[in-house]
Amino acid sequence: MIYLGIIVSHNAGASLMVNGTIVCAVQEERFTGVKNWTGYPKQSIDFCINYAKKRKLVIDKAGFATINNHAFGHKYPIQHYFNVEDYHRFYTLYYSKHRNEYRRKYLNDKRNNEDLYIDYKNIKPKDEFNLPLYRKLQINFLKKQSKDLIKEIIFLDHHTCHAYYAFYSSQYRKNNSCILTLDSEGDGLNQTVWLYKNKKMINILKNDQCDLARIYKFITCILKMKPEEHEFKVMGLAAYSKRKYVLDVYKKVFKNILSVKGIKICHNKRAKDLYGYLREATKHYRFDNVAGALQYFVEDIVTQLLKNIYKKYKIKNFYFAGGVAMNVKLFKDIANLKFVKYLHVPASGADESLSIGACYYMSRNEKSLPMTNIYLGKGLLKTDKNVGYKDLIKLFPSKKFVIKNNFNHQKLSVLLSKNEVIAIVRGKEEFGARALGNRSIIANPSQYEVVKKINESIKNRDFWMPFALTILKEKHRKFIKNSKNFRSDFMTMTFDTVEKNVSHISAGCHPYDKTVRPQILEKKFNPQYYSLIKEFNKITNIPALLNTSLNLHGNPVASSLYDVVYTFKNSGLKYLYIDDKFLISKIF
Repeated sequence: MIYLGIIVSHNAGASLMVNGTIVCAVQEERFTGVKNWTGYPKQSIDFCINYAKKRKLVIDKAGFATINNHAFGHKYPIQHYFNVEDYHRFYTLYYSKHRNEYRRKYLNDKRNNEDLYIDYKNIKPKDEFNLPLYRKLQINFLKKQSKDLIKEIIFLDHHTCHAYYAFYSSQYRKNNSCILTLDSEGDGLNQTVWLYKNKKMINILKNDQCDLARIYKFITCILKMKPEEHEFKVMGLAAYSKRKYVLDVYKKVFKNILSVKGIKICHNKRAKDLYGYLREATKHYRFDNVAGALQYFVEDIVTQLLKNIYKKYKIKNFYFAGGVAMNVKLFKDIANLKFVKYLHVPASGADESLSIGACYYMSRNEKSLPMTNIYLGKGLLKTDKNVGYKDLIKLFPSKKFVIKNNFNHQKLSVLLSKNEVIAIVRGKEEFGARALGNRSIIANPSQYEVVKKINESIKNRDFWMPFALTILKEKHRKFIKNSKNFRSDFMTMTFDTVEKNVSHISAGCHPYDKTVRPQILEKKFNPQYYSLIKEFNKITNIPALLNTSLNLHGNPVASSLYDVVYTFKNSGLKYLYIDDKFLISKIF
């Protein structure tokens, strides 16, 4: 059976499953160049349909991964156009009917309809929240787009798709497990709890009072960062706070907003105007301590929830998805809970992964395979071929660039050991928010000065933000504290480091608390990337590399060869390594 999963929303995209295996997973932002693109993902769907057409496959079922979508949010996609001050005005009106009037007026002036595929101009204001009409428009558009390649089109519950992605993407589907979804909102909910027992997923809680993600979004805006995009910056900032001040802010601002009753996160003394309350309550506190108190609040609530689940059901295996699952720092605390024996945090568990969850749900009565391969997106070229020398000489004129052919991993490792920063690209791009070796910038993790070099000349990254690390699995426990041997294939968890060895990986750690967000790499996951790190280890005795995504600040991860070349030429990068064969260097 062949399934197409689609998410029409913030960070839209599509996925394709063929006989139980996810073979494509792409995000619309990689086609449009607009980070976290919102709307109908036509080009992502085309990518999946073309995969099926080339192999003469017919799609049995397509599933849109949210039921209660309305046209208004996609006709007026604030994520594309709002700056922080616009968000502040919008959130000030959040609990007022005037917020929609503000959004409509602002975006009627700003929006260009060319990047939207369904004809939103013909959806009249009175029909912008007409769910049956919008569903019909999406079905008709998909039928026309696919040229009747799809037998059946359905709509699926948002949190169900999150839950199925969380559990079925894991390499270990353990009996007697709990699956939790936590997010800002989807189909009217923001928390669900599921049990998996005797090969059955059972939903035991649906909740619309878990405001953790919404509070994080609001504080992101209050701290002058872009909500629904820069929450990770607030998380990175939290580590700089001082414990005694954090506890003071936590008690006076956050503690009483929510409480945990049984397995439900509930409103406690939550203000009706939550944004207004948070803006006023935090205005006399320093930014780092606000960030620290917010992070402490999230960790406290979620760990309380898990303790209650364990107490009631004696469950020791946990799976997570939803926007809160992107909070990598949270999972260090969860991993340290004594009763937690297994923890799975899948790659990019926010809304971009709903299309994959839709595929797993539609295949629930058949055999499906876990996601051991995350390199599921576009290749460097439109064809499936590797990049050739003829492709490169057209892009890199000899007066400005030097192209070296057959440049092997040993030679590249020598450059890395000399503290050169190198962009590496190969094969298909990674799905999700994190670069995992196919669209990455890499460097020697033992030399902290490369952080400044990358920030100032390439990424324009906020100075307080840490970089990540890729480390060989068989050697990682010499540097990383992971006593329970949890998997971290996709950079979805943080760990404490081994103090005596942290200097060898310091550039890939948080500069203040020395935690690390690693990709713990097995050879089978990415053999070429593994080989490169192994060569670097032979020279330096360090089995790891600093790893950050290949993109210019504010842009999506570079996707096609065109994107890669644009990023390389418009940054301070000196070296670009393509398909484990070609080294391009700039002539300065």
